[in-house]
Amino acid sequence: MNTIDKEEILKGSKWVRFLFMVVYAFAVNFVISISIGLAFVQFLFYLFTSKPNSSISNFNDHLLEFVSDSLAFLLFSTDDKPFPFKPESSVKSEDDVESEIIDVTAEDDNETSEVEASDVEDQETKD
Repeated sequence: MNTIDKEEILKGSKWVRFLFMVVYAFAVNFVISISIGLAFVQFLFYLFTSKPNSSISNFNDHLLEFVSDSLAFLLFSTDDKPFPFKPESSVKSEDDVESEIIDVTAEDDNETSEVEASDVEDQETKD
């Protein structure tokens, strides 16, 4: 029979990993609960606006990355600890950053400038 090495069992690094595993197991459980609620909210956005909310989508991406990294750590696929111990993967380049485009009609701009111009003319005539 194989003998159990007492020193191997009492290694501090193994018990520290166990503590991290317990903490991340609870964190994953919490994040999945939050994700279910966000999925419902995202469906409501989709139901009323016919498109998902981009802010919730971005947040969901971060949650998905956290769950993926945590499960990889819990299942011994990696020894790297997930967020907040995970180093930043890389700084996003300008190509990775999404930009928001706002459509503005020319009529709105003209009306606004006409109102401002008439306000300026009224002020000049009063003086």
